[in-house]
Amino acid sequence: MRQPTNKGKYIAAAAITAIIFLLGLFVGLTVDSKRVNLIQDQYLAQRLEFESSQLQYGYISTITSKDSCPAMYQLFYDNLKKMDEVRIKLETYALQSKINDNSFELLKREYTIEQIRYWMLSQQAQQSCNQDVVRVLYFYSTDKECPDCSEQAFVLDYVKKLFKDKVLIYALDGNLVQEPMIVALKKQFGVSSYPGIVIETEQSSNEFVSKDRILDGICSRFKERPKECPALIVPESEQENSTEDVTA
Repeated sequence: MRQPTNKGKYIAAAAITAIIFLLGLFVGLTVDSKRVNLIQDQYLAQRLEFESSQLQYGYISTITSKDSCPAMYQLFYDNLKKMDEVRIKLETYALQSKINDNSFELLKREYTIEQIRYWMLSQQAQQSCNQDVVRVLYFYSTDKECPDCSEQAFVLDYVKKLFKDKVLIYALDGNLVQEPMIVALKKQFGVSSYPGIVIETEQSSNEFVSKDRILDGICSRFKERPKECPALIVPESEQENSTEDVTA
């Protein structure tokens, strides 16, 4: 014979299941809420960093006396280091999807504007303080559009570690066309494909640039060739001419 159905047990089991589900939902919403609040706090902190950077940029741009150059450059390089930390944070946000697309694009655009600001400021600093530095603009794109960009970034990282503050490298997303300055700079330097390398004011290479070519291009721009640059190789024809002159 069939056992009589115990409706009470089924009702109790359903109630317990519902409670567990609602509890899990509540915990999940609470965790998500805290995560969102944390991201919003980080986003606000980053916005404040950008605003502070703009204020410091305005202060630096008012300095005209060469006596103030050491202080200006200290502030200048400190901000460049902070900007590199910002780049790492942005990359982390993107990889971990901890920030929505709109907020990420906004932060990325602000970061790009700061990069361009300091690229312009470094030119002013070169003129005002007679500083012997070389600036490099690096236009990159996605891995799909630019398979060589990751290798190009690796080469530029090597160059930066080699020269430190003597070489200033500014990496710009060439696809950030909603920022008018990106469009203007690409047009000015003839950036038509990626990677695009601009050393000081020369036209973009629009192709992968090897370590040796990068070093050659950078070292030729210094007023005084630094020790980090490879030794100049004198062509054999010039060596023969030099020998003939000495003999004569």
